[in-house]
Amino acid sequence: MRRGPLALPIFLLVTIGAIYPLIFTMNKIGVDAGTPPVAFTFWQTLGAAVLLLIVAAWRRALPRLEARHLKAYFVIGLFGIAAPVALITWLAPKLPTGILSMVVILSPLITYLIALGLRLERVRALSLIGVLCGVGGILLMAIPEFSLPEPGMVGWFLLALLAPASFALTNNLAALIDPPETPVITFASGIVAAAAIMLAPMMVGLGEVYVVPGPDTAADLAILGAAGVTISMYVTFLIIVRAAGPVFFSQFNYVVVAAGLGWGILFFDESHSAYAWAAAALMLAGVALLIHAARKHAAAPAARRGGGASRR
Repeated sequence: MRRGPLALPIFLLVTIGAIYPLIFTMNKIGVDAGTPPVAFTFWQTLGAAVLLLIVAAWRRALPRLEARHLKAYFVIGLFGIAAPVALITWLAPKLPTGILSMVVILSPLITYLIALGLRLERVRALSLIGVLCGVGGILLMAIPEFSLPEPGMVGWFLLALLAPASFALTNNLAALIDPPETPVITFASGIVAAAAIMLAPMMVGLGEVYVVPGPDTAADLAILGAAGVTISMYVTFLIIVRAAGPVFFSQFNYVVVAAGLGWGILFFDESHSAYAWAAAALMLAGVALLIHAARKHAAAPAARRGGGASRR
């Protein structure tokens, strides 16, 4: 699979990796203020969908409703937003923000393994070393007496690992079922709108109906902030996957870890052990290796083309 230059994808990767952990902060603020978790996820997703659809309508690029487009919207909306974000929001009061941001770190490993199985990627030594660094970091985090504030949190931590598995599946599905010639704003608005449609009956069925604006202004502002992060996330997600592939995009999770630790300290005065910081360092080493491997892979076809031209 041929890829383009990586300067823009790398910039977007770092930017969205720094911004996305704010959604964990918004989740915690909203749920602590009394917003039911699934309701919070629904309203942030609906808000993002409405804003994206307005932009899409203005650009005359509304989502198309053919079967293959609807399949893409609902499959990616389910595994990329509805299921994992609802889970993360539900877990927000149960785990520190910095720790919760770390659970997504398994996504690159799972993404890479799925991509290998689907033949979207090849086995590369640097990539394998990179994902092993990520696994080493998560194992270090999973030892509760070392890294988690309370041993009783280990169960919630392990449950949260379902989220990166869902994100990893999404990374690969986006490369496989992206409808051809679909503008990014069209595809993003379709995905987020589909997720909101699926979350609505879930919210009602669980008895978590919540009306916005609610009684707490902080919760409403948190929903608005989370909607903004959601928009940034899925527009950037599609740009990067199209430009550099799903495994490259999955590396944003490592940036999320470092940024999530920082936001947790800033907003909630969280503190972490030396083991947690060592885990973060391992994860960042992993992303450096994966980016380097992706750049070498992207540069190889150009080098071969140049060599062929000189021989002629």
